[in-house]
Amino acid sequence: MNGLMELREHLEAGGAATLNLPATYPVQPGAVVAPARYAARGAATFVFETRFVDGDFRRTVLIDSKQSQSNRAEEGLLLARRLGGPARLIPTIRVRYPHRELTDLELPHRAFDAHIRFATQNGQPVVRQEWYQRLRDSQHDDLSAVFTTSPTSLAFGAWDSSRQQRQLRLRGLYVSELFGVVDDRPDVDPISRRSGARLDPLGQNIYLTPEAARRLAQTQEGEMSPKTLKDFERKIENQEKAGKTSEGQEPTISATPLGLGGIPPGTETPFGVSVPEVRRVRTISLAGLRRLRFGGSHEDDVKARTALLAMILLGAAYADQNPEIRAYCDIGTPRARVLLDDEERANLDLSVEACPGFLERALRELPGRLAWRGHDQVVDGDPELARGAVEDSGKESSSAE
Repeated sequence: MNGLMELREHLEAGGAATLNLPATYPVQPGAVVAPARYAARGAATFVFETRFVDGDFRRTVLIDSKQSQSNRAEEGLLLARRLGGPARLIPTIRVRYPHRELTDLELPHRAFDAHIRFATQNGQPVVRQEWYQRLRDSQHDDLSAVFTTSPTSLAFGAWDSSRQQRQLRLRGLYVSELFGVVDDRPDVDPISRRSGARLDPLGQNIYLTPEAARRLAQTQEGEMSPKTLKDFERKIENQEKAGKTSEGQEPTISATPLGLGGIPPGTETPFGVSVPEVRRVRTISLAGLRRLRFGGSHEDDVKARTALLAMILLGAAYADQNPEIRAYCDIGTPRARVLLDDEERANLDLSVEACPGFLERALRELPGRLAWRGHDQVVDGDPELARGAVEDSGKESSSAE
């Protein structure tokens, strides 16, 4: 088992407090990578922070946030489930919509997400179902209902914040971030600023009469963003009201909002940063796992904690196998170390080849009342939510997470 079962010793009192998995991801020399974007005063920006790195405080840029890294580990578990093996036994909550399905591995608030709370099961509200009420009524001295229904809520965190009382709050046990060290000279701007151009082979500028513009826009109803089309219609109306130009020419309107014509490149938009490598700080809280109780014996608690740890490691292993972060952020496969607190443990193999065996053994040892048998709670999402769902307004997202 490549030393993985040794980790069980640290799920009892007296063990290490943290399992730390620092890593570096190679970056091609001279490359500019795109960090995570956040909204600031209506524009997208990068997050620069001071961190203690290599014995000194350094200026860094956030490449991938804690939340995003957790989502990637959950995506890793979804992939592991599709491939078969012990991951298929992990319980989930599935929300069915007419044209797609969501699980608590994808929903931001996991077991307590609004898509689940507003769903129905057998024609009745999910919030009235006995199994869901047991889950929501769970307390920290007995989390067995969460463990057997939505274990990812225990692993990655969840908060029943909308509930009137008895709000269960679960901290995430998996904390991971990617960052890069940037040039901190005061006279150097670490940000590369540029925006992509668009070349239209028919013509860089395409102008339409209001009549032609309205006809083209109508062909895109149901395809383009309603906001984009509404704004375009407003421009058409303004041109019609303006009438002919002072030279007596008929009014025209630019077709750029419809994606026609060209866009010149710009030099103001933040594009990326140059870093020598991308670094990872990752911690799985063994102390946090040790605080979890499941309403039975101490031995049962340890076995359940072991299953949770194995599940987290499996999701992370699959995520690390394909470190695709976002467009223009291409980095290499991570070179990782394994530490229990600050003690290096080279004997622990956390690869995708080793972790399934760890999970399989952990699941075999679970007591019957805590067993994972691949049972999914399937609920029906409210169809009005599916009908009302629209993508973003067409503007660039404020976050590239």
